[in-house]
Amino acid sequence: MVDMEHVTVYTASSVPAAASHPAINSLQWTEDGQLLFLTKIAVYILTPDLGVNCCSASEVATTQLKEGGPRANTLGWFRTVLELDRRSFHHWPSESQDWDSLVTGSLDVSIKSVVASPSFLSADAGCILAVITTNLELSLWGSVKNQLDGQWGQGIRLQDAVSLLRSLAVIRTDDRLQQTLQTQVVCSSWSRQPDFGAIPACICDGSLLAIGNRAGSILLLKFTAESGSDQCLEHVQTVDVSEQWITHLTWLPWTNAGENECVAMLVHCTSDGAVGLVKVTRKCHMESRGSEYGPGLVLETSVNRSQLSICKADDRIIMGLSFVETRDMEPIVVVLRPGVVQLWAEERDGSAWSGLLSFHLHSQGISSGSSMLYPPSGVVYSPEHDTLVLSLIDGSFHVIYDISSAPSSSLLGSTKIPYFSSGLSSISRRVFMHIEGDVITHAEMNRIYGMVSFGGFPMVNWAHERSLSSDFSYKHEARHSKTLVLTKIHAEDSDKVVLEMLADVIATAKACTIGTIAPGTAPIHTLRPILFRLVQGGVLTRLHSRFLQALRRSASESHLEIAIPPLIFTSSASPRPLFRTSIVRQLFGDDTLLRIRLKLAIADFCWRLSSSPENRNEFGTVARDLMSAISHRVLGILVQHIDFVAHLLTRDDLPFVLRVIIQCMLPGVPQELSVKAQRLADKVTAFFPPAGHETVSNGSRELCPACHVEVPLTDVTLATCSNGHRWPRCSVTSFILSTTKVQTCLGCARKALLPVARSRYEQESGTELSSGEGGSKLAVAGDSSSVGDSITENVRTIERGWIVQELLKAVRRCIFCGNNFAILV
Repeated sequence: MVDMEHVTVYTASSVPAAASHPAINSLQWTEDGQLLFLTKIAVYILTPDLGVNCCSASEVATTQLKEGGPRANTLGWFRTVLELDRRSFHHWPSESQDWDSLVTGSLDVSIKSVVASPSFLSADAGCILAVITTNLELSLWGSVKNQLDGQWGQGIRLQDAVSLLRSLAVIRTDDRLQQTLQTQVVCSSWSRQPDFGAIPACICDGSLLAIGNRAGSILLLKFTAESGSDQCLEHVQTVDVSEQWITHLTWLPWTNAGENECVAMLVHCTSDGAVGLVKVTRKCHMESRGSEYGPGLVLETSVNRSQLSICKADDRIIMGLSFVETRDMEPIVVVLRPGVVQLWAEERDGSAWSGLLSFHLHSQGISSGSSMLYPPSGVVYSPEHDTLVLSLIDGSFHVIYDISSAPSSSLLGSTKIPYFSSGLSSISRRVFMHIEGDVITHAEMNRIYGMVSFGGFPMVNWAHERSLSSDFSYKHEARHSKTLVLTKIHAEDSDKVVLEMLADVIATAKACTIGTIAPGTAPIHTLRPILFRLVQGGVLTRLHSRFLQALRRSASESHLEIAIPPLIFTSSASPRPLFRTSIVRQLFGDDTLLRIRLKLAIADFCWRLSSSPENRNEFGTVARDLMSAISHRVLGILVQHIDFVAHLLTRDDLPFVLRVIIQCMLPGVPQELSVKAQRLADKVTAFFPPAGHETVSNGSRELCPACHVEVPLTDVTLATCSNGHRWPRCSVTSFILSTTKVQTCLGCARKALLPVARSRYEQESGTELSSGEGGSKLAVAGDSSSVGDSITENVRTIERGWIVQELLKAVRRCIFCGNNFAILV
């Protein structure tokens, strides 16, 4: 069993905030690798500094543990806050004077819940947050410039959804009370992205936001951020499931149900204790001629109430609803009631069990106020031991064993599982006592407000607060303070675990199939468990040779033959959307590119971490080889796409097109790529023969912004003129970066030109942007009167070409490491 003397703490940071309502999602991870901590009037958005190289130091430092506390290599965090404006909320009595529409939460408005969308949805290819307040209002939020420590405040609130929901309710009924109840949102859940089996993956938003209201209806909404639209939510369908309130919702994973068709179950709970299922089907097809999965892609949605029922109405309160995916990727629904855990599994061929099972919890007695009736604060599944670990507000932990085969609340003599309920509860109490440092009496409780796995059990995050259960005196909100904790709750073989994780990440790095890595997930989130274990003492040194072998490029990753379906254009439609969509799909939906990017991120991290010069050189060699592989694949994709649209090019596109051709002719580029580039050069020359004394190569001419001397394109990362002036180049276009209007990759710190009008969020925050198919302008230059003529000319050259404009719009993430961009200045 666990030796509690070896329990270590990696983070113990104070968060000055009052607690929100008890919920199992008070702590949750987003696909961008950010930890959301829900408090009464704010959502703290925290990002571990693992794999983040764009900033020199974290905003949140780990607090100093008291003398005698467990110590380890501490972890720093970036922090930003989404804060609720309590002065502005909807006045429900103006809608209806009926008592059934009364909202007591309006007396002291706070945040009730928050859910995160899949990644790649916002303007900066990140997540969108859906927030519900105690006033039963729904609103959407997203970052403006920098998701690490930038603004997520009122200035960029995407939409107060009350107006949309009100308009939908008016269509459905004339009764004012029913209209009000249908507008009052109680719960929400955002689905994952469905996978339709396309290769490369279809980079389109197929996720759905489900919201439950007081009228017993579930609304399915789609996020949309189309230019010029006043709405960012689009109604898909509404299904009536009960006459009671919908209190909890959770999506089960999507499954393939045929060609271009996916199915997911939406689990819902009502206020009378019933738990049911809704079957949601999404089909995709092309609306008109165009490339497969291009701009003409249409998603159809059908909804049916399932005949299956998890629980009948019994008037017992439900405190939490969740699901876990077992080692066999089978979902198990988890229903949490006071003192009871219920597990439900659908009957399938070969399944070990099915139906509903109930398990009664037992008080762990870690403090005088402990009780098994406290609300749950977190649910974690450990695939290694096939256990479900549950935490309660009183600081206790409870374990359900063998949930995929024969669920049980007792060990039944098994010695394979190194932990049990009382042992984990004792460890959480011991960590609490060491962090607090003072003498802790048995009457004091370590209240846990949220518990979540940090990249796999036994690494867990929780937020606790010191409390005296018998003290009923009032404590002002400003005096409340939580401690965010990261700890290892039982021992593990770090070397074995990190090697298994590395092998699993490389094997399941598939952007186009349903697996352990969701499409669009940021690499810093995927790799967090591996990077965290590598920084622990001696792990990288011991596994140096094993990691080098695993990270080297395979034969399939060296293959440059990329099959891209031809782009079919129509005379009535602009070629830009189709060109851009195909670029996005090839750059960010390809399995091989994703796998190489993950390898590169790990190799770069190991290079930075290695203490031995010899080890650093070996990892550096591997990283350079992987970076070359990515660069060559990206060039191959660009060459083929430019070849598809060669007949649509203009002279304004020549500077960028010729740059791509020149890069394909540089030393070290595979011969097959150079041959393709030469064929493209011949085609472009045929379309645009040189006029007068002009040569085709003049289009790639660049001048040094400082001295106006011509700068040759011999290095795609750095521009150096004959006078020694050095300028960084755009990682996407290779143009010289002579402006502060750039975006920086959070992972590798590479910089790229800022594309046009990223979204309405920046417009609301005061950023001057313009959009439109024909009038787009790149935000790459400041006041042209304060810079040299050469800078102005370079910017004008970039602005005029539609190819480079669409490329910058398409590349919303770093093409080398796949992480999000941020605007740091």
